[in-house]
Amino acid sequence: MAKPFLAYDGGVLRMEEVSLAELVDRLGSPFFLISASRLRDNYQTLARGLAAAGPGTALRYCAKTNREPAVLEIIAALGSHLLASHAAEADLAVRCGFPPERIAYARPVLLPEELQAAIELGVPLFHVHHPGDLDQLEAAARSAGRPVRLSFRLRGAADLSLLGRLNRRLGLDPDEIVEAARRAKASSWLEPAALSFYLGTQQSSIDGFARVFRAALGLLKRLELEAGVALGEVSLGGGIPSPTLRRVGPLQLIGRLRDRLGASSSAKNLEAFAQGLGSRFRELVDGSGLAAPPVLAAEPGRSIVGDAAVLITRVRAVRGRWLFLDASRNHLPESPVLFSRHILPLLKTGEGAERFWNLSGSTLNTLDLLDLHRRLPPIAPGQGLAFCDAGAYSISRASPYAGLTPAVYLLESDGKIRQIRRAEGANDLMALLPGRLGSGPSEGIGD
Repeated sequence: MAKPFLAYDGGVLRMEEVSLAELVDRLGSPFFLISASRLRDNYQTLARGLAAAGPGTALRYCAKTNREPAVLEIIAALGSHLLASHAAEADLAVRCGFPPERIAYARPVLLPEELQAAIELGVPLFHVHHPGDLDQLEAAARSAGRPVRLSFRLRGAADLSLLGRLNRRLGLDPDEIVEAARRAKASSWLEPAALSFYLGTQQSSIDGFARVFRAALGLLKRLELEAGVALGEVSLGGGIPSPTLRRVGPLQLIGRLRDRLGASSSAKNLEAFAQGLGSRFRELVDGSGLAAPPVLAAEPGRSIVGDAAVLITRVRAVRGRWLFLDASRNHLPESPVLFSRHILPLLKTGEGAERFWNLSGSTLNTLDLLDLHRRLPPIAPGQGLAFCDAGAYSISRASPYAGLTPAVYLLESDGKIRQIRRAEGANDLMALLPGRLGSGPSEGIGD
């Protein structure tokens, strides 16, 4: 029988049978703990589900979600592709085991030096967000003497949400994509290869994805007829949800105020969702009339690494209904108003009725609030808490503002704990140049 991922045993919270209370006594706090087994399970679950779309389905792990080298090494060994957001990230991915031919590159504004570095590294596929990107990509490819493949980002449909409107600034309209494909086809250095889109984070509606699938396949048919271009891939981008994180919207407001938003941790939910996406895509492709049916790609991040990690922190002080923690919003920057995650005591004493608590971070930033109005048992200074689903957009976005970034540990499949990132110290606040502060003359520009 598989070990339960995160569960209480005898009142003690355990990750795969490792006591988190004992771990915090040994390691101190705060720190992140990532499960290697959970990472592998999530990736394989997604791969099995999306395979319903047919052969050739590709998963490109979105590296900006969490680019810890240990995480990248695990995912690379599973055969994953990768989406890099800058050249150094692509370089790191190669060092962690990703072959350059399995890396794609996406950046809202392309920079010549970044393009040159990525192409020289061997990255073959580049996302196109603006018509002017083709000029830069063609010049960079010609300079490197190697053609590049293009994935055209389809601009999101307008909706009433602020995030939806902001997302409209990225991507190309259908007419622009047809023109870009024509131009790329005529170039010796550019190869039209794919169409991509981004629906938004934590998208739990298969019907929502299906609406964009229809639009994308319709555009592929138009490209065949008007530009003589057959794109071999449709990428749904990111947005596949983590099953243990809840996005809070108007319909969830009452549940959020009562702190009764449920979230299933069953991997079967993720697999069923991915299978539903793959099956719907296959159905739509079969009815599209395309001469060359495209394969499905995805660029997930959160659904792979999100629930594979927890942030462990201790209560350092209590004042009224305020718990003051040694962790910070610097470490878990996503808004607690927009997302709800489980917060679990490391020890379940069972003494006293639950009450609502507000959780303050450790800095003097007025907005350093890890969460508000959360239902927890009586809490005393020194007690530990686990913030669940802390693997995505946390470590990679951690900030040293008024504090320092904590250590990161990996729970190996055999139960061993390995430190993969040390906690920051005073040396990290100093300039990363040779020598020490005040030890000699500064290095001048142009010297």
